[in-house]
Amino acid sequence: SSHITFNDCAMANVLRFLKKILDGKGDYRVLTLPDGYQEKVKHAFDKGIECILKCQIIKDGKPTVWCQQHDEITLLPAKARDFELASFTGAGETPDILMLLMSIDSPSSDIVNAVKAGINWLEQHEMKNIKLENFINQDGKKDRRLVQKQGAPPLWARYYDLQNELPFFCDRDGIAKQQLEDIGYERRNGYGWVNDSPQKAIDFYYNQWKYK
Repeated sequence: SSHITFNDCAMANVLRFLKKILDGKGDYRVLTLPDGYQEKVKHAFDKGIECILKCQIIKDGKPTVWCQQHDEITLLPAKARDFELASFTGAGETPDILMLLMSIDSPSSDIVNAVKAGINWLEQHEMKNIKLENFINQDGKKDRRLVQKQGAPPLWARYYDLQNELPFFCDRDGIAKQQLEDIGYERRNGYGWVNDSPQKAIDFYYNQWKYK
């Protein structure tokens, strides 16, 4: 695919690699680059961050979060595999992008605004009092389901609908479903539909980055 790929942290990890070279930390502190390469690395890193900022989804005039993939021309959210529809991502790609942006020293106002907007969206879309439960189904197989549990730690869905911003789940037929149990056994158990990864970004935002 020619799409801009945030899925599985692809783009963010490449930019982290470039940042380590620029910062000269760890194994990279003894790296000697040929003349002009430092500037090329800096240019590539800056263009990558610029691309991230331009891809942040605008909803009702406000920046929100990111999709797993974005069209290389329009920068709009784009579909990946059949069960990976164009959407807002909560768990997975968005918190990883936010952590990358928060690792930048002396961030621009555009970066600051992007982080604030992303954190705000995640806080508004957490799944409260919901637990991902493992159980043995009627066929004697290990299975998963979402159940109500008062006081359960927050979870976030991997995908949120671009129109109503509600969580959805999807099978290989490409049809979005509102409930995890509505998709087939293979995709229900073979994909990370919900997790708590945004909590790390939110905690870092409030505990360190916001006050810097």
